[in-house]
Amino acid sequence: MLTVRALLLAGIAAAAPLSAGQLAHPPELRESQFAPPAGPMVLTRTVWRELGDGEAIKVARTYKITITADADGYLVDGQPVATSVVAPKQVAALAEIERRRVESGLFPFRLDRNGQILTAPRPMPQQPDHSDLALSGAQLVSRSTLPGAIQVQARSMLDQVIGAARGGVAWPADLFNPAGGDRQQRRIVPLPGGGSGEVEISIAVDRAAPGQLPRAVERTVTTMLDGTQSVTREQWTMGPH
Repeated sequence: MLTVRALLLAGIAAAAPLSAGQLAHPPELRESQFAPPAGPMVLTRTVWRELGDGEAIKVARTYKITITADADGYLVDGQPVATSVVAPKQVAALAEIERRRVESGLFPFRLDRNGQILTAPRPMPQQPDHSDLALSGAQLVSRSTLPGAIQVQARSMLDQVIGAARGGVAWPADLFNPAGGDRQQRRIVPLPGGGSGEVEISIAVDRAAPGQLPRAVERTVTTMLDGTQSVTREQWTMGPH
C-alpha cells in the first residue's frame, strides 16, 4: 500500500533536483576542452524511484543522438528508439500509459563550447486537464484508504513522482562534459504544512578522460523524513551507436 509518508518522500525527491540543479563545483574545477565523438551515439536515461515498502518505478528511455558543431557551441539532436517501464501492480495503469507515451520536444538542444547544456531538455507535457495519466493517478489515490484532505496532497505528490520519472526533472547542465568527478551536497527542504526533510544529492561520473563524453553519469537523491529515507537514482549512459 502506498502511504502518505512514501508519497511525501518521493515528492521531495522529485522536486529536489529542480531547485538544486547541478551541484556547485569547487573554484578549482574547470570544464576540460570538449571533444564530442563524430558519429551517432546511444544515450539511455534510467530512473529508479522508490514508492515505499520496497516498491519502485523504473523507467528507461533510449535515444539515438548526434552532437555536431553549431555556431560557438554544439547541437544535440536525437530521436527515441526504446522505452522500458517496470512498476508495482498498484501503479500498473500508470506504467502502461508511460509505455505508450510518445515523447516530443526533448530534441534538439544546444551546448556551449565547453559542452555545457544551455537550456535543460524537458519533454513536452501532455495536456494536463484530460490526460490519461492525470485520470489514472486520481483514480489510484481515490481507491486508497487515505482521508479526503490527504488524498489531495497525495495526488499532487504522485504527479511529481511520475513527472520526474518520465523526464520532467532537469538534466545536469554538465552531463556531457562533467566538471570534476564524484561530488555530494546536502540541503533542507520545507514540507507542505510545516516541517522539513533533508535531501542528499550525489553525482558519480565514469569516463575515460576529461573532455570526452562520459560512459555513465549517475545522480542519486536520498530523502530523509522523521527517520525514514527514500532513494531515487537517475543514470545516463552513453556509447557508440
